[in-house]
Amino acid sequence: MPVFSQPTRQPDVSQHAGEFFTNARHTMITGGNFTNINHSITQKNGFQILQEHVATAAFHNSKERFDPPRCHEHTREAVLDEIFDWIVGTVPRETWIAWLNGAAGAGKSAICQSIAERCILHGILVASFFFFRTDSSRNRIDPLVVTLAYQIIQLLPETKNHIVEAIESNPLIFQQTFEAQLDMLIVRPLRLLQASYPALKLLLIIDGVDECDGESTQMNLIRTLAKLLRTKNLPFIVLFGSRRENQLLMAFNSRDMAGNLTQLPLDDNYQPEKDILRFLNDSFDEIKQTHPFGKRLGTDWPLPEHVQEIVVKSSGQFIYASVVINFLSAPLAHPASQLEIIRGLRPSGRLTPFAQLDALYSYVFSQVDGISTTLEFLAYLIFGDTGNIGITLHFFEFGDADAQSISAPLTSVFLCDLDTNGITFRHASLPDFLCDQGRSGEYCINRFATPLCIRWFQAAEAGRFRDLSYEEQNEDIIDLLQHAEITDELYASLVAYAPSQNHSAYSRGYFPKSLLKVIHDMDLRDGGKLYSSLLNTIVRYVRKEFPMKLEYLEEKHDVSGILAQLAAEEEAVLLPGPDAPADTDSASVEYEVPQASTSPQFDNARQPIVKISPTVDSRGTVDAIPTPSHGSLLAHTSPPNKRVWAPKTWFGKLGGSHTKK
Repeated sequence: MPVFSQPTRQPDVSQHAGEFFTNARHTMITGGNFTNINHSITQKNGFQILQEHVATAAFHNSKERFDPPRCHEHTREAVLDEIFDWIVGTVPRETWIAWLNGAAGAGKSAICQSIAERCILHGILVASFFFFRTDSSRNRIDPLVVTLAYQIIQLLPETKNHIVEAIESNPLIFQQTFEAQLDMLIVRPLRLLQASYPALKLLLIIDGVDECDGESTQMNLIRTLAKLLRTKNLPFIVLFGSRRENQLLMAFNSRDMAGNLTQLPLDDNYQPEKDILRFLNDSFDEIKQTHPFGKRLGTDWPLPEHVQEIVVKSSGQFIYASVVINFLSAPLAHPASQLEIIRGLRPSGRLTPFAQLDALYSYVFSQVDGISTTLEFLAYLIFGDTGNIGITLHFFEFGDADAQSISAPLTSVFLCDLDTNGITFRHASLPDFLCDQGRSGEYCINRFATPLCIRWFQAAEAGRFRDLSYEEQNEDIIDLLQHAEITDELYASLVAYAPSQNHSAYSRGYFPKSLLKVIHDMDLRDGGKLYSSLLNTIVRYVRKEFPMKLEYLEEKHDVSGILAQLAAEEEAVLLPGPDAPADTDSASVEYEVPQASTSPQFDNARQPIVKISPTVDSRGTVDAIPTPSHGSLLAHTSPPNKRVWAPKTWFGKLGGSHTKK
């Protein structure tokens, strides 16, 4: 075929000049090169605008959530079945909203993930949004509606035109309120489709509501959906997953929720310990089978009691067990050595076996106002080893409202139940975190132990324990002292202490026995002087007030010398010498009580001596009164007329047969 060519056309400079200088006249151009670029502006359609606002990481199947938490096989079956029955409506539907709630790390997200996957497997339409606090693309409410709308378009293509038209007619819709977006992009399109398909049903899963930024925003999200669904005629239901925090409790307790909410608390009713044990046993089997060092693990590894330790530490929350298994599964470390680190038998060095848990706990405490008061309160509960909220509140001189204010920000990890007078750490590993400076940093409670001991002795000296019954008595000083470091102030508090300050505690034989044992074991740097002095004081007090409890002291302490001294004092008082008047009503004998210093630099110094003059009153009770002429520490701090030994009715049991006329 012949090829035709057209004559070459010379560029029309005046034409191009006109394009560059459209308003110019008498234009003359000489030389130079000119390039004319035509810019064509393409208008984005509504679907493209929608895609720009979608938080893809919030999908249940997002690649950014690779290997998301899901329920281990054959675990959580009871709660999964209950939720699935609610979704498919095996019974006539009564509620359009369900709330899966529990402590931090209880496995709520894993359950929601498993529910989403089960629904897809059974052909149930489901759209989801998984909030996550540390992911800026899904820790706000802004992308929630548009992300759900995008998924609805994929599930129900018939809704696409309605959603796209709504965006194109109002391109700034994403700058409007959550309510407006929900109405325009989800409610209206689904209502229109429902008119053609009356049986249409869709599940929306919104997990981690507590991880959405702003408590008021969280509450508004829940209340808005509650108002929409109270008519119970929309073609979708909502499954929420979150911690049981106070602001969320308020939202779920709103009037619009009445008769329309199914609560699913992850508590002991679902027997989580059994599920955790199954998960651990299966995981340990897999480690032995797949780990590079698996062949070096004994067939009996790990021991059942070690597995049970992990179950107990989990406190019904899967996160602890999961963290442990992840740490043991590290391919470059020996699992047996890793387990010893977990159990505290081997130093962790630079390893951070509980990093995930530590981040969770640190965030919880970072949200607390008045953190010092909260930490001191928790330190008392942990170091004092008390589960009685009444005794704790009395110690701090707090009321119920104070307890509620302190515990409110900690509901995901700590429960204070005023109705049962009980305290529960929802994570048994939380005290470990708070007591480990390397893990908790600024939230470490170790610094509160000594001040709490001093505060206890101050309360005792002020008489705040004196009149309490033995059921109400505060005996927490035994445990507090075990965590304290001795200081001059604490030493002085011990010196000033008198058993009468918490009288009823001595009706329980283990209190004086245990208190003296703790003091004996403390590094007081005084050669045992303070212990000896307190032993003498307490033995005399117990013998006088609760003589039947002396046997408890004899179990752990050598009191024979003190009892011998008491017997000698009795003889001196009750058997007057030949030169004494036969009808004397009192007698006295002096003995020495060594006093301890409060500072180690005085350990080798001569200690002051107190002369004690016992006198017998008309009831046959001996009073020991420090001689005023000796200005010792004991004479200065001890209460006057301290009762130190038994009434005359016990003389017979001590070998004497005398009675005072």
